[in-house]
Amino acid sequence: MLQLLKLNFIDWLSFKEVFPFGEGDLSLAEFAAQYADVQTNWAYTYAAIIGIIILLVKKNKKWFWYLFLALYAIMSVTSVGMHTANYGEFQPGVLTTKLLASFVDMTFTELVAWCGVCSFAMEFYNTPETRKKRNIFVIAVSIFAAIVIGILAYEVFVIHNRPLYFFGGNGAPMDGKTKGMSIAELGCVITVLPILYLLIDNFKKMLKNERILLILAVGVMGIAAVITAMWGDNEIANFALGNFQGHSTWHMLGALVELIVVFFVDQRSVNQDKAKLLKEKAEKETSKVA
Repeated sequence: MLQLLKLNFIDWLSFKEVFPFGEGDLSLAEFAAQYADVQTNWAYTYAAIIGIIILLVKKNKKWFWYLFLALYAIMSVTSVGMHTANYGEFQPGVLTTKLLASFVDMTFTELVAWCGVCSFAMEFYNTPETRKKRNIFVIAVSIFAAIVIGILAYEVFVIHNRPLYFFGGNGAPMDGKTKGMSIAELGCVITVLPILYLLIDNFKKMLKNERILLILAVGVMGIAAVITAMWGDNEIANFALGNFQGHSTWHMLGALVELIVVFFVDQRSVNQDKAKLLKEKAEKETSKVA
């Protein structure tokens, strides 16, 4: 707890004075990439706020989507904190500001993934007949998310390091300079996978306008994933002739997906209200005839 009071954040105007270019491991390309990551992270927050306003104006009563958007907005702020937490100070075996900030950031990233699965499960399985299936999804993803966060807590607060275990890295300290995925990062990816099943299982039950929005959301997210996988390292790469940083593009396209999901939720709610009104009208006409 005392460590949390010693968080050391750096404002970007004085960043180059703390880590002068050409000294140590910092390069101008790395500085520019980190700055781009910080600024584009706010796109998540703006999209979340706009999404919440849209749902409020439309008087949408699906509370779980509000929670999803609120967590997204918080995750954006924690990610900004991680990128400005004295960047470059990962030290194996030391509980640094950067390591603490990465714990908070990855925890909220996992919570967003968890809430996304739960929200889609509650969206699609909301009848008495499907309630059992919904509960299975919610319980299973909640247990898995708790395990991921538990492992992350062990790495940060016990061994004071987040080594890269998968797809490269060779156990190197998580300094962002070696490709690979930490356990928490891989855990987030696995956590969201059930959403694909939920979409496929319910795709034929949706109306055409709902399908179009979901296809668009999955398509944009797929493009974003490819870009950040190929050009999303800590340097300004050759993506778009170096005018866009890969991971920053992921942030912006991810924010767009947020809004597309909001439009999907709104359209689906409108369709459900129309169907309910038509059903009630048909029942009244039937009772009159009887």
